[in-house]
Amino acid sequence: MPGLTQAVVAAVTMFAGSTVLSTVGFGIGMTTIPIMLFAFDPQTVVVVVNAVSIALFVLIVHQNRADIPVRRVLPWAGVGLLAAPVGVLILRDADTALLKVAIATAIIALTVVVASGARLSLPSGTAVGLALAFAVSLMLNALGIGGPIMALHAFSYSWTRNAVRGALSLYFLFVEAFGVIGYGLAGMLSAERLWLIAIVTIPVLLGFALATKLVRRMSETVFRRASVLVILFTSGMVLAREVSGIL
Repeated sequence: MPGLTQAVVAAVTMFAGSTVLSTVGFGIGMTTIPIMLFAFDPQTVVVVVNAVSIALFVLIVHQNRADIPVRRVLPWAGVGLLAAPVGVLILRDADTALLKVAIATAIIALTVVVASGARLSLPSGTAVGLALAFAVSLMLNALGIGGPIMALHAFSYSWTRNAVRGALSLYFLFVEAFGVIGYGLAGMLSAERLWLIAIVTIPVLLGFALATKLVRRMSETVFRRASVLVILFTSGMVLAREVSGIL
């Protein structure tokens, strides 16, 4: 069972991450993982964050069910399921520090383009969406980060705030739930990790409740700006954490 200090760190961090995810539809991994790594090993952090996120995805999907572009999302989910087992094996066996640096750097570069008002060089077509869905599923299940890449792709469509939140959550629900099943089959759902999941469940639900109130006060413009700021801030956190670890 986790110690008191570890439990407090996990509860506070996951509350913050849950608030971010429930507000913009992504970002819980990149918000929580840099901090959680100070108290837990990488495998524990990724397993716990992805497992707890499933409840949030269910709630957000239910909350925005009328606005989700299901026909667009289901192909993403189908391709993402193919990548999930690969991500599980990477988490179980590989050293992922350098890969995290590369992902965070790429996310920051893409976000700067979005924030500058320029158009992304990647089109918003089906082929691009499927390729990104595969790559992001692998990243999420192996590293716990990568969701902002899918968010940037979703922003290239003319979707409402609720459609973006619901679409991302539906995709994440499929690929991360499949990944968590893989964690169990790979022997990564230890008793300590299950205890930690139980400890952070209530803070995570409180974060969802707070975010629900925040979203109601957001205009579409504020939502887009908040999403870009979340991507920049959380990408910077991941990059700083991993570079400091290497140095």
